[in-house]
Amino acid sequence: MVARRLTVAAIVLASAAGVGACGDEYTKGAGVYSATTATAGQTATTSTLPAPVQTTDAGGTESSETGGLTAIQRSAVRAATPAARRFLAGYLPYSYGRRDADSIRSVTPALKRTLARNAPRVPPQLAEKARPRVNKLEVSGVTDDRHVILMAQIDDGQSSYVALLTLERQGRRWAVSQVR
Repeated sequence: MVARRLTVAAIVLASAAGVGACGDEYTKGAGVYSATTATAGQTATTSTLPAPVQTTDAGGTESSETGGLTAIQRSAVRAATPAARRFLAGYLPYSYGRRDADSIRSVTPALKRTLARNAPRVPPQLAEKARPRVNKLEVSGVTDDRHVILMAQIDDGQSSYVALLTLERQGRRWAVSQVR
């Protein structure tokens, strides 16, 4: 159990390091690349099993082979994806100052409390014109049937950015336990 949590933490940190090194234009806490503009007429797409996919087996060995997911991991991704979309449906308006934290669904109680205390707000001058939407949702990592990390590519009409969501299976439901 501890080894799996450490593996999930390592995947999240490695993924976050890649996001954090995206450039000086990144406004910390807002999740916005201020120098990036969106192209008119972009269409939203969804991918639940992109290539390459990083996986971690029970022994903690990482692999980034295409199609390297087991049947159990693919099932976990399929089950976690709707929860990620429900989370983003509340989280995006919240982060743009349009809703409160109570509107966020499919979230662990601990993350909801953290978000309510530390709102990741987009600066008001950017939020006014922004229309955030998820362009793509991709697998970033899967450890087992209980932990999935998804990368949401988001466009708000002014800028594009990514959010890493760590989802945990809690009984029969999935909930986002971390967002970066």
